[in-house]
Amino acid sequence: MHRTRVGDVEIVSLDDFQFRFDPARVWPDAGDGIEAYRDRLEDGQTLYMDDLCFLLRADGQTVLVDTGMGPESVGKLLDEMRAAGVDPFEVDAVIFTHLHGDHVGWNIDRATGAPLFANARYLVPRADWDHYDAESPPDGAFVRDVKPLAATGQLDLIEGEHEITRSLVTVATPGHTPGHTSVAITSQGERGFILGDVFLTSIDVEQPDWSSTFDSDMDVARQTRHAVLERLEREGALVGAAHLVSPGLGRVVRGASGRVWQGIEL
Repeated sequence: MHRTRVGDVEIVSLDDFQFRFDPARVWPDAGDGIEAYRDRLEDGQTLYMDDLCFLLRADGQTVLVDTGMGPESVGKLLDEMRAAGVDPFEVDAVIFTHLHGDHVGWNIDRATGAPLFANARYLVPRADWDHYDAESPPDGAFVRDVKPLAATGQLDLIEGEHEITRSLVTVATPGHTPGHTSVAITSQGERGFILGDVFLTSIDVEQPDWSSTFDSDMDVARQTRHAVLERLEREGALVGAAHLVSPGLGRVVRGASGRVWQGIEL
């Protein structure tokens, strides 16, 4: 759990889970290019990624971005929220960057079947809802963790630029999934950006043309990465990224050989 600010908006990084992958699985067309990044892999072999959620306090509202892997993976989101002094009942809105299972796991209380964030509106990208509603298996995360929200009256389907609060506005960032959505923060002349899975690691900042197996449309995802990276560098925005090493906060800056990720100093 780590706190920072963009103007009057407080950002709390919450670490739910950790993944480890063979980098060849993540970037199938990287080839020998991965050799230059062995120092960023565990023992030079394994790609480590956190699974982060971000709590935003803005304009009198408490907004949670994504809900992690959930209890089946012994996720830590609720413990991290308690450490931050936030009760689930205080959350006014939950916004999903997209509907992959590692971003929706803590929606439903497994004991009661009710929404865990009982007082929140759940904001779901419409294109992702339409896609997963048509294609998800009966035992998938969408059916277990997202679809039940429609029956509670707490679900809002959103698209494009949607104002969550005066300081928080959604931005369409498709490619990773059809409706992938990020959150732009503007407060007191400062900028922030919670980008979900537009890029997964610091390597993607330097190699935005490498295709990822996790992207549903690799061409669109590549175009989105380039556009978002340009925006983040231009604005000097503080970035929260879901799968960078915790706390997943930093900036995209111009280095000697191109853009690089510069994590915040803890």
